[in-house]
Formats: sequence, C-alpha cells, structure tokens
Amino acid sequence: MMAPATCSTLLGSAACAALALTLLGSAGAATAATARPADILQHVIPSSSASAAATGWTTARMHAAVPSAFVDDDPVDGDPPTTDEDVPAALDTSAVSADAALPSAAETIPVPGFSANDHLGVVFFRSGGVDQRSTGNVVVSASGDLVTTSGRSVSALKGAFVTDLVFVPQYDGTAPKGIWPATVVTVKSQWVTDRAVDFDTAFFRVQAPAGSAAGTTLSSVVGASGVRFAGQQDDEDYRSTGYALDGGHDGTKPVSVESSVEPNPWMNKDYAIEGIETELRAGISGSPWVNTDDDSGDVQRGMTTFAYKRFTHAAFGPQWTGALHAVFQVAAAS
Repeated sequence: MMAPATCSTLLGSAACAALALTLLGSAGAATAATARPADILQHVIPSSSASAAATGWTTARMHAAVPSAFVDDDPVDGDPPTTDEDVPAALDTSAVSADAALPSAAETIPVPGFSANDHLGVVFFRSGGVDQRSTGNVVVSASGDLVTTSGRSVSALKGAFVTDLVFVPQYDGTAPKGIWPATVVTVKSQWVTDRAVDFDTAFFRVQAPAGSAAGTTLSSVVGASGVRFAGQQDDEDYRSTGYALDGGHDGTKPVSVESSVEPNPWMNKDYAIEGIETELRAGISGSPWVNTDDDSGDVQRGMTTFAYKRFTHAAFGPQWTGALHAVFQVAAAS
C-alpha cells in the first residue's frame, strides 16, 4: 500500500503553517524561531514501521528491485516546468523533534575523514506494488542522519508517499554498512501534488540499524557531504555519481559522469532546472552533483533526477537555490 498524502499525514489547516522551528539564523550561536514554510511537507514514519521496513529488505529483495521511473514525457507544447506556488499544505509534525540546524557556514563543510563515495548509496522503496531503487547521498546535519535523494524516490506517484523507504550506504549487492530506514521525509508540496520537476529533491532522516551502539549516527559511520544552494551556471563543469543499472553497469558500485551543465531545453525564463551530459537512465535518480573545481570534491550542489524522452544525451535536475535550501533547513532541524 502507498502512504497516501491525506489528512492522516497532510494537515491543511492554518494552524500547521504556524508551527515554528528552532533554526540557527547565522554562523553564530544565536537561534531564532522560524515558521515552517507551508509548502514544505513532512511525512513521519513510526519507528516500528521503519524497523519493519529495514528487516523486510533482504539481499534477494534488493537484487530484484527495479530502477525508479526516470524518463518523463516532454512538456506539452514545449511548456516549461512551472514554479507557481501550490496551494499550501503542511504535515502533522507532532512526532518530529526539533534539533538545532547547522550554521550556514558549516553547511558547506563535509564530515572529515571520508571520501565522497563513502556516503553514497542506494535508496530502496516500494510504490504501486513494485520494489524500486534509486541513488541517495548522506549530507551534513546536526543529527548526523540526513539523506538526500530525488523527490520521485519518496513520492513516486502523485499525491502519495512511498513505503518501505530505506538507505543502504556503500551498496555492493549487500549492505556492508547496514540498512538505515527512513523516519521523517521532507519535500516540497509542489513535487508531491503537482510533479513540478523544479522541486524534485527530497531529504529524509534515518534511524540506526537494529543492534547499533547507542549514539551511532549515519554520518559517524560513513561521513557526509557538505551542501551548497547557489545553483549552477551554464558551462560550469560538474560530476554526477550514482548507482547505474544500464550502460554495462550492474548497480553494485558508483558510476561517475562529468560534463559542463546545459540549460533547460525548454528555455524557461527562471532556469529552474539544468542538465548534464549522460546517456545513463537506470538507477541514477538522486545522484549528487559536485563542481569539479571544488577542492574537497565533496560539496553537493544539486542532483540528477530525471530525463526527457526527446533528449537522450542528457539528464536533468532542479537548481539547488533558495527554495530547496529551505527544504534542507527544515529537514536538518527536524
């Protein structure tokens, strides 16, 4: 069964929009109560359900999972994706505890002692009765348990969330670092309700595998990338890395492609999405983008999420700018 985005998880009341988060407003120690934006949704997964999801993903089941949907129809009449605001909706956050968010200056600093591929992995989920997979990456957070992937990996069908959502870091056909089930999913409502590709990014928190030592966090085990929400400029060079299942790859190791980024082929005025040259299609939704000029090689600045039917040489993803930065901040503080 899909997890429907109904009143059991979606609260349309103005009261939900007034919920406040404690966020660090600067690189200093001061905190400020900031209202949660009404168009950012949070889907809370009970710990018991999360534990059951982790137990259910056997090695055989992971092997049998199919790539998530990746190739979208071309926009009708060439219309670009919209960035119009959706009707605001908010989720029941009563089960979500608020940690302090990272200071903005710290967001760009990866967890030291790890390579970029150490915290890359496969996202497994179930949607429409089908076990599916995509790519995910651990990113910095105060809690140390935050994963980012494409919006379609947490909401594969319009108006609903996936079930059995887990992250397997360093996937190699097995789970060498354990299976980490999702507990809180954070995503823009425009993706869940409207499938607006400019918002096709999500973040989810995870809980440690059963039997882990007290205090174990995902980033303490595999590290985490820094993040930067400055968008991309045409002709900048980026590297995208994911668990491809086509092009001669079997989905058990990370595969990287590098190219300059391309403008959205529909030439929408806000340049809400950018493309990277690749013919890969299977398993790479959620693959992080890193600028090749980044000295650390480990600051995520976007991701591959989808492709258009017409453009077989490129894949696309949303610009990581202010709107998605807000999603990250809510997720990191939840």
